Amino acid sequence: MKNICKSLTIIIFLIVGIACKTNKYSFVNEYSVKQLPLIDSTNFDNHVEGKLLSKEEQKLLKLPSVFPDQLSNEKAKIGISYLPKVSDNFQSIVFYFYPNSTEVISMLVNYDKSFTIINSQILAYDEISEGMLKTTSKLDKNRIELTEYISENPTTLYFKILNNGNITRE
Repeated sequence: MKNICKSLTIIIFLIVGIACKTNKYSFVNEYSVKQLPLIDSTNFDNHVEGKLLSKEEQKLLKLPSVFPDQLSNEKAKIGISYLPKVSDNFQSIVFYFYPNSTEVISMLVNYDKSFTIINSQILAYDEISEGMLKTTSKLDKNRIELTEYISENPTTLYFKILNNGNITRE
């Protein structure tokens, strides 16, 4: 009987230990997954700031390498907008980033299964200081169609999303 109690106690401790041990990236799963294709037109008129990422979460997701020097600004704010379902081969996250009070950026970042950055690409940009530049994108499983508006004159750029998550200009 003592052996059964000891065995049960050990099993309970193991189960509790496994249940309590969470992946350090599990916070990413709190965000909504979006199916493609989709239009990202993030701007000051349509974006509502959500939960911001902590400095620890920013470092885990290697965001200082995506936004060099900008994240050190005290007024900079960054959060996760959504998780586009681009591929089963890699993880994609779209971040919203306010480098200051006059700019907002929507940025796609592709990660491998270990959350090492593969590549990134701006999807949308809006600035309200001069109102001269804005971008929007159509995001599909293997392509980004980015439209830049400079003084209302649109220019379209195309990017290919490769099977390994890399993004190249067409």
